Amino acid sequence: MCKLQVDHPDVYKRFGEGFHVVRRSDRVWAGLSVDLVIEPVLMRSMKTSGGLTRGRGMTELQRLKWLLSMPACAEVNNAMQELTGVNHNTGDQNKDMTDARQARDMKDTLTVLNYLQERHPFCSDPSLRSISTGVHAHPSVNVDKAKAVGNTILVSMDGQTTAEYTFKKRDQAITMSTKSSVKIDGEAVQMDPQLLFQRLTIAAKASQDLASVFKYELCSHPSALFDISLLLRQPQKPVLADAIWALHTPGHVQYVLDGGALVQRIPWTRGSTYKDICKLYSEYVTRKYGEAVVVFDGYQGTSTKDMTHRRRAGGRVGATVTMDEYMPVTMNKDEFLANNTNKQQFINMLSGHLQKKNCQTYHAPGDADLLIVQKAVESATTTNTVLIGDDTDLLILLIYHANLKSHNLFFTPEPKKSTKKPRVWNIKAVKQQLGPSVCTHILFIHAIAGCDTTSRLYGIGKGAPLKKFTTSSELREQATVFDTQSASTAEVVSAGENALLCLYSGKPGEGLDSLRHKRFCEKVATSTSHVQPQSLPPTSAAAKYHSLRVYYQVQQWKGTVDELLPQEWGWKESDGGLVPVQTDLPPAPLELLRVIRCTCKTDCSSLRCTCKKHDIECSVACSNCKGSGCANSCQAACNDNEDDEDEPGNLH
Repeated sequence: MCKLQVDHPDVYKRFGEGFHVVRRSDRVWAGLSVDLVIEPVLMRSMKTSGGLTRGRGMTELQRLKWLLSMPACAEVNNAMQELTGVNHNTGDQNKDMTDARQARDMKDTLTVLNYLQERHPFCSDPSLRSISTGVHAHPSVNVDKAKAVGNTILVSMDGQTTAEYTFKKRDQAITMSTKSSVKIDGEAVQMDPQLLFQRLTIAAKASQDLASVFKYELCSHPSALFDISLLLRQPQKPVLADAIWALHTPGHVQYVLDGGALVQRIPWTRGSTYKDICKLYSEYVTRKYGEAVVVFDGYQGTSTKDMTHRRRAGGRVGATVTMDEYMPVTMNKDEFLANNTNKQQFINMLSGHLQKKNCQTYHAPGDADLLIVQKAVESATTTNTVLIGDDTDLLILLIYHANLKSHNLFFTPEPKKSTKKPRVWNIKAVKQQLGPSVCTHILFIHAIAGCDTTSRLYGIGKGAPLKKFTTSSELREQATVFDTQSASTAEVVSAGENALLCLYSGKPGEGLDSLRHKRFCEKVATSTSHVQPQSLPPTSAAAKYHSLRVYYQVQQWKGTVDELLPQEWGWKESDGGLVPVQTDLPPAPLELLRVIRCTCKTDCSSLRCTCKKHDIECSVACSNCKGSGCANSCQAACNDNEDDEDEPGNLH
């Protein structure tokens, strides 16, 4: 084709004149490439009414009749169209040019643009990340260099025949998808977490001690504590508030307003200056709450809430702005506040405007929940106080820190238009109704079932620990360890596992690993579908770090965490922030991981194939066959079935 103009100038001329397409009408958009005409013309006529596939049969005689009758049928068809006037549209209009189609295309385009505008993928941050979740890619991810990876693979193919060349999975581009890498004999193998769990549990049938296998996750991550994006499972904190509400019905209350963090509460008008926006905030506070106390979070340095901030940002990363009061706002509010430096600058500016209105402002070094509650409790020693906030953490901290001998202390969310009558919590009445035992350990009850820095337990609601605490002496005993300031890591780990055993209705001393095995057997025996790994209790290895994070959070809420380092209590530094440690064990025992793939150089037809030996099919993890083209793959079985159906004895 490149030499067409030289070798065949007459053909080249015809191409230039538009004869490379076939037209059945004079419409501009009706031209089809020659190789495509068979689909809308010949194949359509064969498969529609009157075609060969409509019950006429495919014998030689029927095919001959159909072909010879096509010219006569075409003339009858044209005559009927002319008579009825059906084929009257011969204009140049393409369906993609209609008003309805253009309106739909514009709507879809705006949806994509708005999505990208909120998450701003074209920012100064050079790191590779997911714009939907904000999760940064592992250093091994190289999907952004897919072209170079592909070229490397092509170079390795040079000079080799098809029979000689073996495509290795480790050579392909690594993405941020749910397929996680598992190291087997030093080689990284990409496996889907769900598939990995199913294959390992099937392969484990050959193990003599099946119960011991369940001390491993049998999955690429602790799925009972982390979601598919490897983030902490989002806690259902309002459910705990609902559970407390069910135990307490407040009576008449008085409102003495105390301000909270207001940054997310007021919409911004693009084009206004930052001074104008700060003025809107200060007028809003003084108009509704008078000379209030406002406590702000801090966004400098690392914090155990780094992952929570990342999840709330929804993957948006705003560019850093050097701002002053008279600079106009040119960015979307959410995009601006997605950058911690921008947020800290704005909070500092807003704090100055509020102080000019005689409001008291305080800045926490990190998370401000404890400082907010401390200021509310301090205020309640001299006057009735109402804390305005939407976070369940504030309610839990108030229940723990409030003094029954002080003035009335209330907690209520910010009134919204959709809420006709918001709840108002009389903290003193709540404490009296819950009792001293629950109030003393309310921080542990909240943290063990999931908060911003500890993962929600899959399948365990926030109300369950509160209910279990009132009936189980075992859970109350373990709670005292988490409330002890000088507890060791060994004591916390042991108490945490016993507490989780109690929440999962296990027997004392049974162990989470044994409970996982027992629950797996029960679900296999009763379930109508495959067992999901997250439906099982967490392993002891994963629960250990969960317990450490719970203890650190409880001590932080109590205000006694100054001497503790988060890196020693279930956290590690990564990408300039703190991320939770998931577990210290591999997904499965090494001998079991080796079972999930074979290294056969033959067709996997003998029992020397480890996959066939353990009665599982070969998969893409297998080093040579890659789960296709061997005797122990689903594809081979399907081909065998197709061959069988072609035999005369199988015709029905």
